[in-house]
Amino acid sequence: MLSTVNGIIYLLGNPQSHEILKVLLPRVGHLILDSALSSRAAVMDLLLLIRDIRSFQFNKVVDLDVLLSTLANDHSQVAQKITRLLIPSYFPSKVSIEEACNRCVTLIKRSPMAGARFCEFAMLEGASPKSLMELVRVLISLVLSNEKLHADQIEGLLIAAASLCNNLASEPCYKNALKEFFTGGKVKCLFAVASNGHAQPSVLNICSAVSPDDVAGLVEECMSLVTNCRGLPKDVEMQAKVRSAHRLLLSCGAFDEMFDSLTGLLQKAAYHCHVKFGIEIPKQRISPGKRKKCKSSVKISAKRKHVGGRNPTTFEDDYSITVGIACQIKDLVVSEDSREAILGSQALELSFVALKVISEVSIEHCISCEYMDTSPVLAYSGLALHMSLQNISISTNDYGSKKSEGTESSILETVMDQTVDHLLNCIDKLLREVNIGETQADTSISNGDGSISTKERSMSNKVKMLTAVLKLIVDSIAMGLLSCIHGRCLNFTSAYLKHIIFALEHQSSEKLQFKEDELKDIFLCLKSSFSYAAKLLNLILCDTSETSPLLQEAFDLVNDMLDLITSIELHLGSVFAAGLVASAKSWLPDLILALGYLCMLKDTQVASTYITALDCIKAGYPSWPIILAKTELHEIREANVEEVDDIFSKPEEEEFCVFKKFMETIVSLLKGKFKILDAIGVILLTGSVVGLERKDFGVVLGLLHFVCVKLVGEEDREWNELDMMLDFLPDIYHQIERGIEEQSDENARQKLCSARMLLDHVWFYHIHETGRFSAI
Repeated sequence: MLSTVNGIIYLLGNPQSHEILKVLLPRVGHLILDSALSSRAAVMDLLLLIRDIRSFQFNKVVDLDVLLSTLANDHSQVAQKITRLLIPSYFPSKVSIEEACNRCVTLIKRSPMAGARFCEFAMLEGASPKSLMELVRVLISLVLSNEKLHADQIEGLLIAAASLCNNLASEPCYKNALKEFFTGGKVKCLFAVASNGHAQPSVLNICSAVSPDDVAGLVEECMSLVTNCRGLPKDVEMQAKVRSAHRLLLSCGAFDEMFDSLTGLLQKAAYHCHVKFGIEIPKQRISPGKRKKCKSSVKISAKRKHVGGRNPTTFEDDYSITVGIACQIKDLVVSEDSREAILGSQALELSFVALKVISEVSIEHCISCEYMDTSPVLAYSGLALHMSLQNISISTNDYGSKKSEGTESSILETVMDQTVDHLLNCIDKLLREVNIGETQADTSISNGDGSISTKERSMSNKVKMLTAVLKLIVDSIAMGLLSCIHGRCLNFTSAYLKHIIFALEHQSSEKLQFKEDELKDIFLCLKSSFSYAAKLLNLILCDTSETSPLLQEAFDLVNDMLDLITSIELHLGSVFAAGLVASAKSWLPDLILALGYLCMLKDTQVASTYITALDCIKAGYPSWPIILAKTELHEIREANVEEVDDIFSKPEEEEFCVFKKFMETIVSLLKGKFKILDAIGVILLTGSVVGLERKDFGVVLGLLHFVCVKLVGEEDREWNELDMMLDFLPDIYHQIERGIEEQSDENARQKLCSARMLLDHVWFYHIHETGRFSAI
């Protein structure tokens, strides 16, 4: 499409093409709605070109209504070009300023959002600041007039005025003129008129840009807005208002008072957590005067004593305000100016400790109280992250309620170390209680206040909490803020994935019915968690050296990740499994290396780790090798239906096609990389030994078929480059022979004979050709 438009632009350079292009151009106008940004931008270049050719009319190529809709909703790159196209019509420089303003008002009344975007780019497209200053006066006067306007028109006028003020305020002379214009109670009147959508945030944005003198009443409104924040996470309109309120409070020097008010509400909620759940509130050593408090440029009314509005009547009401405050703090630490204000606040430590207590309750009671939310945890971890980056410490006497086993407080040097340690303690408690609770047959859980939390809903809460903690861990390690508890972080991630696998099995056996939105939320979290787990492996692999070898826990984690793929495909279906595998593809080299790394240590000074890895496979045998064996048996049966009919008396129901393709992708990556292929082969051969010990001869045959036919294949049939696999071969070959002699069941003997046949070539080659093995 892009080349088509560019070709037309080239042809327009030849005047002889114009007559035929007049007919053809309307047929390409639909490309303004193309999914590719480059194509839409190219169409705009085409329209700008034909605008200056007298024999063409751009609105006959693309209808004006379509242009306005695109202007209102499209990317800024396209919207700015549409503004350039329309500015001669709707804000021309060749007419009087009054006429230009009237035309712009006409545009805003016709399409409010398109008109607002037009004003956003007008200065960039050459409109003079003087004329735009007059346009601001016209727009504000129109909003304050008695003219009957629709709510969406008022919204468009105010958004347009806010954009213009923001652009003009960069020049001191126009900022002073705007400051003088917004006097006499105009701001308060505007806020009263603005009643919906982005209208009120636009008024606040005007005040933030212009800093008028008489904003005391508006500051009161902002304080009320940020403290009465129930339902904030799900209310997009409220979020826009709150962000605008933050900007205004920051610009007029009232941010400290706002943060103090929010901290007071958090402390109140923390105290209620202590009363209701018995959570210990850490003692604090408060040192006065950490920094001089900035004086606000406006006076806050002394009447505003109860910043939270009405007193919450229940813990849930109290908690819902806390969630709204946590959402605000999470956003505030992202912006540089507000983050600096928070990190320099005297209330920082108080708010952080309150969030610690609330986060502990949120995690430990996310199953029994379905209104528990991840926002406090995200705010708590966000503060910890930025405090660690700025080397800000906490002076509590007892930071965490408990120290983890084997964790010395002296090695937890940073706020981030302490925060992760605390969160992992909470997760440990949650998973212990959940594992006990999952054994109950009832599909509902009592909240303790008479309401009922379904297991479907509680699982969604639980997965969100675990994902939030895992993300914090990965981000912290990536930033170099967490170094002393890598093993514990890997253990947590493994425990998380194991718990999800167990929960999926439990859900399947109880036939729980998830709502579509709940299942979607859970899967999105699982998909993110899988990526975080893979990134965690990547970070730890990058930190591995001869003096600091890969931890055993990394091997366990990659096995759990492979188990999760098979569990998702078994219990949720191939569509969900394919989504999980898609998120894993970019991390495949890390998964492969983590899986085989310990086996590659056989020839190094840490040879004992090699034995430990094999013992680990036998002790905590993962499920994915069994599933892999099943897919191979299914393939053998499909290829040789008549020959193997006696061996497979019962057909395998599950084909696991997604996992099968995933393993084939791994094989393709291993081709020619003999050292790591050798290590992966040993893992699978060990799985065959476990199958022999368990008398599961289908697993033995399936895994050996995968190793010999797919993993090694024809590339190295004699295993000449695979020393570890060759070292392993005599043990498994002799065990298979003994099994054949001892088995009386014909089907079992057939499977073992088929397994031995797969190894015969390499076995006899090294007996007769290399002499590596003895026939005795």
